[in-house]
Amino acid sequence: MTWLTVQAAAELRNVTESAMWKAVKQNRLEYRYVKGVGRGGKQLLIALESLPQEAQDRYNQVEQEPAPVLQYTGKQREAADFKALISSWYDRFGGSIEEFVRQFNEENPPEDAITVKQLYRWHQKYKSGGVAALIDKRGGHNRGDTGIPPDAWEYFYAMYMTQQKRSVKLCWDKTRIQYPDIPSVSSFERQVRKIPKLAILYYREGPKVFNDNLPYMDRDKTDIQSNDIWYSDHHRVDVFIKSADGLHAVRPWLTVFFDARSNKVISYFVRFDDPDATVVKKCFRLGVEQYGLPNEVSFDNGKDYRAKKSFSRDYPLSLVNQLGIGVIYATPYHGAAKTVERFFGTFTNRFSRLFPTYTGKDAKNRPECMRTSDKNIVKLAPTLAEYVEALDTYIEEYNHTPSKGKDMEGKCPEQVYFENLKTKRVISNHEALRLLCGNSEERVIHKNGVSFKNNSYFHETLLAHVGERVIVTYDPDNLDQLAVFDMENRAICMAQAKIRTPFRHTTEADYNQAAKSKKAAWAVMEKYRPVRELSVHELIARQQLMEKRFEETGEAQTVEHITPQAARNAEIIESTNQPAGSRRIRKEDSISETLMELYERKA
Repeated sequence: MTWLTVQAAAELRNVTESAMWKAVKQNRLEYRYVKGVGRGGKQLLIALESLPQEAQDRYNQVEQEPAPVLQYTGKQREAADFKALISSWYDRFGGSIEEFVRQFNEENPPEDAITVKQLYRWHQKYKSGGVAALIDKRGGHNRGDTGIPPDAWEYFYAMYMTQQKRSVKLCWDKTRIQYPDIPSVSSFERQVRKIPKLAILYYREGPKVFNDNLPYMDRDKTDIQSNDIWYSDHHRVDVFIKSADGLHAVRPWLTVFFDARSNKVISYFVRFDDPDATVVKKCFRLGVEQYGLPNEVSFDNGKDYRAKKSFSRDYPLSLVNQLGIGVIYATPYHGAAKTVERFFGTFTNRFSRLFPTYTGKDAKNRPECMRTSDKNIVKLAPTLAEYVEALDTYIEEYNHTPSKGKDMEGKCPEQVYFENLKTKRVISNHEALRLLCGNSEERVIHKNGVSFKNNSYFHETLLAHVGERVIVTYDPDNLDQLAVFDMENRAICMAQAKIRTPFRHTTEADYNQAAKSKKAAWAVMEKYRPVRELSVHELIARQQLMEKRFEETGEAQTVEHITPQAARNAEIIESTNQPAGSRRIRKEDSISETLMELYERKA
């Protein structure tokens, strides 16, 4: 290996000695110290082999062919010509370099100003290699030639492309321990900038960020009709409201059903509890009651939307199977695959931000005025009733606001919805729909009927089915009665609760709260507000969907159809639904006495 002084190396490269010292400090050159005249009695020597090839050729007196200037870009050649022109002027100037630079800067625009160091470097290169030597080759023909050994880059790349998001400098430091002869950190920084953005997103940010940045198909909605597809999703509201007891500030959940063709909000429901299948079905029922049945529903991959007994196509008695509705699930972790996400963005910007208790989606985005105690926030927070009242107004405004969205033609969601509603499939009996959108569980009939939620439900018809496994369907808002079906989905009866709370129906929430507090059911139930009276007269097991064209009047064709089995089920449920005040089986009644009365009536 040949070692050169700093001065000799600088002359070979046509740069200043300061530039060589800088290159040494940045570890771009191989060097060593020996005893001699210099700083601290040491002299710095630079390895010839670490210099660029043109400098090595110059040292070895290898004759170089003139570089073909035409291979460079116009900007590179123009800049080189400018430097050559100034160098030739300096040759004819006759004065010192400092005087020339001062005079040049006085006579030319500020953007063309030069320094003494620049002119000295240009002049040296021009004398040794002409205009070609003045070409700035950075980013030119040698683009992509980093000089990084493949093994070193592989080691660096493995450290850099992880979700720990290590810096280039840290990865370079660790790589240099294994590969001491690697180029400077700036070489690795340049190479990192060449890594595709999507690769950076996947390996350093994670699959979700990667998926959210993937190109997605631009869907044409003109080939679908209103009620063909409903989207649904949950949104944690970015507004603090008062809790039910008025003592705390909480963020409620909003559940929405959203028509794909028109962008119309079909139904929505706000509550404090976390989302589950029950609230999805309740929100769905509200939409069906007013706008009829959709052909398909599109959900995300949350467990509340994949509940077996509600939305699974694999379970024969699920809600979607009984109604004949298709189910579409969005791509996991892909926000762009769910159109309703765009509505939530608009909802936040145009509604949530209007409240003084707007809190942002997370702690980083929380306004400073909301970074205070819970007690102070409660003073500003609206009640749930006040929030829902404002929400009703906003949704009405949203549905009637002209849209610039694709395939909307500047019309509002309400107008687009009704213009594209060809067939409206309905369930006229809303009480039957309420029960159908309830929850189902399997039970075994015993001598006192069916046990459920620490209560017994009885109808004399059940006595002929003691020991059989059955399906019970109930409305979570009314646990005073259960619809009982056999395992083939044939209705048996409507069983009534043996214990009922005074004045109002018992809800599933009542039982859950009672179990948590270990109090008597009647004491817990009296704390809650009354709910409206419910009466289920029939149960529709399956709705057959029929599509018809618009009539000449332009109104949607209303279609309702009940299968023979559904009709028989409805008749059985209605006939066994005992009205309030009718005789019930008492605890003191013996089974033998009850059977005797049953047989006497049959005789």
